[in-house]
Amino acid sequence: MNIKTTARHYQLTPALKDYAEGKIQQLTKYFDNIVNAHIIFALEKYRHAVEVTIHVNGKDFNGRDVSEDMYLSVDRVVEKLERQIQKYKGKRFNKKSPKLAEIGMDLPPEEQKEPAGARENEVVPADPIEFPFMSLDEAVEKLLTDGEGYNIFSNTETKRVNVLFKRDDGSLGLIEA
Repeated sequence: MNIKTTARHYQLTPALKDYAEGKIQQLTKYFDNIVNAHIIFALEKYRHAVEVTIHVNGKDFNGRDVSEDMYLSVDRVVEKLERQIQKYKGKRFNKKSPKLAEIGMDLPPEEQKEPAGARENEVVPADPIEFPFMSLDEAVEKLLTDGEGYNIFSNTETKRVNVLFKRDDGSLGLIEA
């Protein structure tokens, strides 16, 4: 890990620099692949400010703290960064579903994915789909903001399923079922 330190309006002592770098090194227990870190020490009148930016592959973590003691500011900033990293890792790893092999399930073979008795060109009933209720104006707004080529919705005025789509000439088309 590459650690860069900067001091603004402050004479940085080697002891403080080593202390701060040691605290930042402790963050490797959360991420092994921390690319670099930048620590900024600043003295603003009687306030001792410490700002730390950590670059991890694909993500940056920032923390800043101001107190009357530089060592206390370093400790608080490291605590803030630890909370940020733990929150990020919690979100990142909770979204991943367990692999099927880890929970003792095997994927079915490809030929078993079709319903029993299904043949080519045979219509197989699917589960019913409910479309969101919205007015035509809401559907137009959703179509324009989503960037999709179409929007299927249940019209609140007619209680029917409608398809709103973009035409090649830029206008909008409406199909009412």
